[in-house]
Amino acid sequence: MFNIGDKIYHPKFGAGFIVNIEEKEIYKTVKRYYIIKFIIDDVEIMLPVDERNNIKIREVIKAEDIEKIFDVSNKKHSKLPSKWIDRLKIYDNVISKGDVFEIAQLILDIKALSKNKSLSSSEEKILDNCILLLSSEISIILDVSIDEAKQKIINNLLS
Repeated sequence: MFNIGDKIYHPKFGAGFIVNIEEKEIYKTVKRYYIIKFIIDDVEIMLPVDERNNIKIREVIKAEDIEKIFDVSNKKHSKLPSKWIDRLKIYDNVISKGDVFEIAQLILDIKALSKNKSLSSSEEKILDNCILLLSSEISIILDVSIDEAKQKIINNLLS
């Protein structure tokens, strides 16, 4: 259970804050909902407190773990499959899990792939989305703008 003010991460929306917990009646059923404000595009959503959907939200990582994100750049990149459909399955799986370290590794893997072949516009969007999701978590942890967090990724992960 999360509390008002907690910093959370959702695989589709990135990092955000629990701004309120409210009871709402929807379809004649009263439930408690987290009201979450995400920093990407200033999106606000309601998620039921007691639903299995909330398995997807998690606390953001600790500030001291940010350096571990950038340590993946010292590891070898994983070779991605040559078939687009196989790569897409990997991309969807990693993004839907929301593991920050796997997303960082995926960014490196896609960047390595781009050195050998040009990325399709879909793959470029996936790469940009991964960078944005990772930036949102770094941004909320370090209390910096998303642009500053992106620059940290570029300087520490992609350089």
